[in-house]
Amino acid sequence: MRNSHPLPREGLGVAGRVGTQNSKLKSQNFGEAGYTLAIFVMVIAVMAILMAVAVQMVSFQAQRENEAELIFRGRQYVEGIRLYRQKYGRYPMRMKELWEADPRVLRRKWTDPITRSEKWGVIFKGEEGRELTGSGVGGERPTPTRTPVFERDRENEGEKVGPIVGVHSLSTETSIKVYEGRTQYDMWKFTLREEQRSRRSDDSGDRDDTDTTKRTPTRRPDTTGTPNR
Repeated sequence: MRNSHPLPREGLGVAGRVGTQNSKLKSQNFGEAGYTLAIFVMVIAVMAILMAVAVQMVSFQAQRENEAELIFRGRQYVEGIRLYRQKYGRYPMRMKELWEADPRVLRRKWTDPITRSEKWGVIFKGEEGRELTGSGVGGERPTPTRTPVFERDRENEGEKVGPIVGVHSLSTETSIKVYEGRTQYDMWKFTLREEQRSRRSDDSGDRDDTDTTKRTPTRRPDTTGTPNR
């Protein structure tokens, strides 16, 4: 039996063209999606690189600030040693003497900004590379006095005791800044140097503006003479 409704050839041609167009659209959409994904991946990679650079810059800046703070705090301890020596006529024997001196010679108990610890390396006299000699304020050596409590305290029996002239960090990390030719934090020495000691001022009373030079008075001729007789 013949089919009473045969499909026209034109219909088959239209269907074929529609299928071909759909395939092309699908391929085009797939290509655009892949291109968008590639761009997205590239953007993420660039953002990751920028974030890494930003973190590195922030870390670099933070390290530079910590180095500046280390120099400041190290010099604060040097100033405290100078004031302590000026008051007691000797160097502190332990760090505790600096921290608990009364009246205070330090504004606060400074921590190491590199290690974040209160523990510092101690530099004793003779280890700083130059001899510290001289006297206190006004060129006169103050009379050594016994520091109350500190010399009698024996709670840290194993602690090394001696005349402290400076401090240094305990960090062995490499620094960014070159400080006095050194690029390792534990080699940055903060010590009381000879030029930092108090010196006698030229205006402290040694100069007398009053002219006390003795002058021989000039003799004037005697004009009175002897009266004529």
